[in-house]
Amino acid sequence: MVEYLLIFAVGILVGAINGMAGGASVISYPVLLATGMSPVNAAITNALGVTPANFFALIPVRDEIRSFFQEYRKLIFISIISASIGAVLLLTVPPGVFEKMVPFLLLFASLSFLIKAKPVRGAHHQLVEQVGIGASGLYCGYFGPGQGVMVIAALARDTRRDPQTLNTAKNLIVGGTSLVSNFIYIFSGRADWPFVIALLLGASIGGTGGGRLAGHLPHLLYRLLIIVVGLGASLWLFHKYYLA
Repeated sequence: MVEYLLIFAVGILVGAINGMAGGASVISYPVLLATGMSPVNAAITNALGVTPANFFALIPVRDEIRSFFQEYRKLIFISIISASIGAVLLLTVPPGVFEKMVPFLLLFASLSFLIKAKPVRGAHHQLVEQVGIGASGLYCGYFGPGQGVMVIAALARDTRRDPQTLNTAKNLIVGGTSLVSNFIYIFSGRADWPFVIALLLGASIGGTGGGRLAGHLPHLLYRLLIIVVGLGASLWLFHKYYLA
């Protein structure tokens, strides 16, 4: 019972941070590992549990969702196709390979947020953005934690987008992408459903609050929050899989 309450509390924290910025599922993933789950089962349980945070974070801007979808539908489609491929890879690649890759994937996602945004560069910029979103979708399907960071890093290269716009677009892209990959996970038999429910309830509550606070979060704090969380979790995983 204590474990489920802990996961519920972690879900609130993760949902709030994901609603404000993204990438906080790097917190819940190690916690799930600490319960004794295998890395693959933890990744699937984590993905199923934190997805609602992105949708609940959209509640405060629900009147704008239609226009956002029209603007970003191509990127959403690219991300969904890539995530489907990633989800199949997760279920077919040997677990030992996945374990060794996880710290590097998480570190990459965290460091990607250090990429400096550059001015729009026409068609070339759009291609780079689409490749970045496609890569984030593949990553989402294969691992998941930190995808929001990668999406924001790709979108932030268009300096016309303010933090609120970036956050709304990120929640829409990540939420839509996760629905598809999660559909595949549901039938994998690898999810720990009691933990999924505990995490899902917490993330839903936290995501609603985080979405309301997103527009008031200072840009510098917004970036530091993700970098610190991501680097901390990746260092923990390097120690777990390579130094322990």
